Amino acid sequence: DGLHAADLVVAPSGAMLRALNTHYGPLDGARVIHNGRNAEQFAPRRKRPFVLSAGRLWDEAKNIDRVVEIADELPWPVLVAGEFQHPDQSARHSFVARQCRWLGSLPEAQLRRWYASASIYGLPALYEPFGYTPLEAALSGCALVLGDIESLREIWGDAAVFVDPCDSAALKHELIDLIDDPQRRGEMSRRAHERAQEFTSARMAENYLAAYEELFAKREEFARCA
Repeated sequence: DGLHAADLVVAPSGAMLRALNTHYGPLDGARVIHNGRNAEQFAPRRKRPFVLSAGRLWDEAKNIDRVVEIADELPWPVLVAGEFQHPDQSARHSFVARQCRWLGSLPEAQLRRWYASASIYGLPALYEPFGYTPLEAALSGCALVLGDIESLREIWGDAAVFVDPCDSAALKHELIDLIDDPQRRGEMSRRAHERAQEFTSARMAENYLAAYEELFAKREEFARCA
């Protein structure tokens, strides 16, 4: 009811808009405005040999457990930043701690420093409307290994390595391939950083401002005709 009562529906990706139309549509006049981040807040530093993943560890859609479960099979350490849903999930906490280095839930400024140093960012997500953490990692110069889902394909194209989010062996293979091939890793880092420049907070704000201006214009026209 809320979607159909709205003057305008905005989705952060074409994939999300198609999902809304499939389950709740048709939504007339809906549009896509991609999310964005301020690129000036993120900058690559000297890259170090580790894989980073970040997000809500309790959220099955993020699928971070897939990275955790193969961590001890990789030649590089895996660092994971994020929060558990409940403090009493001690068994799960112990599993993550055994498999990789858990950084805990970090303030934004600290997470930016980890992005800046990480060589590879892994997020084999099962579901993402857009995906902020891959964008932040790409702005920080990380090579991306992402879940092969419609929204992430739309956003990243050939600027990321995609894996079946349910295939741990494939994830392990792609991570090891990037670890063992500095030239390819550098190329994927460059592509991701270049692609990330298209998703700025300034562009997002401009698109939302234009959307609101259109709505105000329609309201004024309606008032004159009433």
